[in-house]
Amino acid sequence: MKKIIFIVFLLILVLPTVGSAANSIELYFFEGQGCQHCAKMKSFLEGLKTDYPNLVVKDFEVYFNRENQDLFEKMATAYKISSNGVPAIFIGNEAIIGENYEKLKSAMERCSLEPCLSPADKLAAAENNVNSALNANQPRNNNNQNEIVGWIVIVVIVTFGIIFTFFIIKIKNNV
Repeated sequence: MKKIIFIVFLLILVLPTVGSAANSIELYFFEGQGCQHCAKMKSFLEGLKTDYPNLVVKDFEVYFNRENQDLFEKMATAYKISSNGVPAIFIGNEAIIGENYEKLKSAMERCSLEPCLSPADKLAAAENNVNSALNANQPRNNNNQNEIVGWIVIVVIVTFGIIFTFFIIKIKNNV
C-alpha cells in the first residue's frame, strides 16, 4: 500500500516536466571562426544553457560557409537589420548584434516566461510575405499545444493513480 502511494506521489512530482520540456527557447547564433567577440559570446551562451536547460542554440559559422552567410543575410532581412557583423543572435523578435549581454539576458528572460517566436518561423513568415508583420508578433502555437497535451496527460495519470489507490485500499479493507 505504501509503495503504491509512493509511486503515485513520484508521478505527481515528475510528470510536470513533460509540459515544461515542450516550451523550448530557440536561438540562432551567427559567428565567425577566429572572431574573439564570437568566442566570448559562445562561452556566454554555454553558461546560459545551465540557467535555461530548454535553450536550443543553433550555431552558424559565416566566415567560411557560404550557405550560412546566405542564411545570415536572410535572417537580417527578416529582422530588418544590417548583416555586416558578428556575433549576431536572433531570438524571438530580437536581433542582437555584438556583445550585448544585457539585451540577450532580457530576451532570454522574456522567452522563458512566455513562448517566443522561433527564428525559423520569423524567417518563413518574411520569406512567404504572408502577413509577416502580423505573424512576427505571434508565438509558436506548437509549444502551447504541446504544453496543454502534457498537462492533460498529467491530470489523467494522476486521476487514475488516485482511483487505483482508493481501489486497493477498498480491497484491503474488505479482506
